[in-house]
Amino acid sequence: MFKKNKKIKISALIAISVFGLIISGCQAENKKAALDTSDITLITKVLPYGEVGYALVADFGDKVDASQLKPEDFKVAATVGDQTGDRKITKVYTNDEAAVSETSKEGQYVVIELDPEDKLASTFGFDDDKFLDVPKEISYTVTQTADIKTKGGTTYEKTDKVKNSKVVTPIVDDFKKITYTDKSGSTIDYRFFEPKKEEGKKYPLVLFLHGSGERGSDNEMHLTGNQGAVVWADPKQQEKNPAYVLAPQAKAEEELNMYWVEEPNYTTVLDLLHETIEKYDIDKNRIYVVGMSNGGIGTWNIIEKNPDLFAAAVPICGVGDLRGMEIGREYEPLKDPGAFKDIKDMPIWIYHAEDDPLVDVKYSRDAEKAIKELGGKNVKYTEYAEGTVLPMGHFSWVPALQDQEMIDWLFSQSK
Repeated sequence: MFKKNKKIKISALIAISVFGLIISGCQAENKKAALDTSDITLITKVLPYGEVGYALVADFGDKVDASQLKPEDFKVAATVGDQTGDRKITKVYTNDEAAVSETSKEGQYVVIELDPEDKLASTFGFDDDKFLDVPKEISYTVTQTADIKTKGGTTYEKTDKVKNSKVVTPIVDDFKKITYTDKSGSTIDYRFFEPKKEEGKKYPLVLFLHGSGERGSDNEMHLTGNQGAVVWADPKQQEKNPAYVLAPQAKAEEELNMYWVEEPNYTTVLDLLHETIEKYDIDKNRIYVVGMSNGGIGTWNIIEKNPDLFAAAVPICGVGDLRGMEIGREYEPLKDPGAFKDIKDMPIWIYHAEDDPLVDVKYSRDAEKAIKELGGKNVKYTEYAEGTVLPMGHFSWVPALQDQEMIDWLFSQSK
């Protein structure tokens, strides 16, 4: 009798336990949730023509079955300045981190990539009167149009216009944001990138001088306005050519001038460069300078005044002979190659477009010719034919900075 009752009790307990597991399993299966603003991250990306809103990432807290996802499961709207509109979704996939990926990976993050050529893709506009790129206030919302289940059994129900709470900008976020004050009290904002280092090893440094559109006091636009600074810090480039990157930002004065040539900017940047070289594990035989437009002018200026400091230079759509040069002055043929005599042997790769409407291509042609007439054999020159640089010929830095041959050439130079 006792044994029989014991068996009944054990059977009953087993039945109750199994029933409890079924109930709890059902409860897990039926768990409901919804995305909120803390789950949404906007990823911006600096492309050749500047920063764009590139993707939204939604954190579902548990692994999501990628096979069930479709682009039409989401709608994305952007507010850029005073304009609001829909963004075109190009791809939806899962990842194991809140980042874009070339391939889908199992994970809790759903990445919603957007068309970078959308009308509202860019994060900034251009002020013609001030000749400045102007950053705009941006915010994004994502609408989930279909229920999405995680592998753990949670159902994320449809949601309407959930706003992003975080913004991530790959590469740009790896630059330190610093303000430098020299001995005279002059200040300049700058960004600084450090490579992954090995003990006892020294690394080259790239000094980048931005163009007129990127002047300001945000310590941001000279990194996001184009790829002039970030191209050198790109993980793919760093894997091949690890280097420091130094990117100062000139303040925006009321009148446009040759600000990298003017004081106190010139001396302050030079002092910053020297202090940086002394402070970090930098190879003094591999200091490079790259600049575009007004930064191209600054590149010619700094190498002409410091011919023994740099191992190589890349002036893009700049002016080499600065004697008597003024902004807005009509082109005059070069009469005396003397400005280039101390740099005739420096490795220099010049870029310009034939149809540049802002800086006459003849300035770069003259520089190359003068250096060669002085006996220089290390100058290289790339000129883009009319109509090949868009939206206009002044943007020659766009193809120049995508020239891997030039990048590899630069890092191969040493004093």
